Amino acid sequence: MATVYEFPLLPQAQQMSITLGTVEYQVRFGWCDTPDGGWFIDIADIDGNPLVQGLPLTAGENVLQQFDYLGFPGEIRVMTDSSELVEPTYANLGTNGKVLFISP
Repeated sequence: MATVYEFPLLPQAQQMSITLGTVEYQVRFGWCDTPDGGWFIDIADIDGNPLVQGLPLTAGENVLQQFDYLGFPGEIRVMTDSSELVEPTYANLGTNGKVLFISP
């Protein structure tokens, strides 16, 4: 049975150290303020060495899928309460806009 963890987020840029599965990472969430704007994530190892940078938080897919070779211990999915296919806006991240880590 999968374990689902919701990142504790606020509608603002932020960073945190977090354990995903059994591995500790540093993650940063930021907003791309362009006409097509959206949230992105940077992931680094615990020492701050970048693993993934500027990865768009796209709803409806495992945003880590293309990085399977890095051995992340699960997947990250993005959604809003209204739809699994709608990305969070700047204002609703952490309320009805969610970023989930799902480990097998």
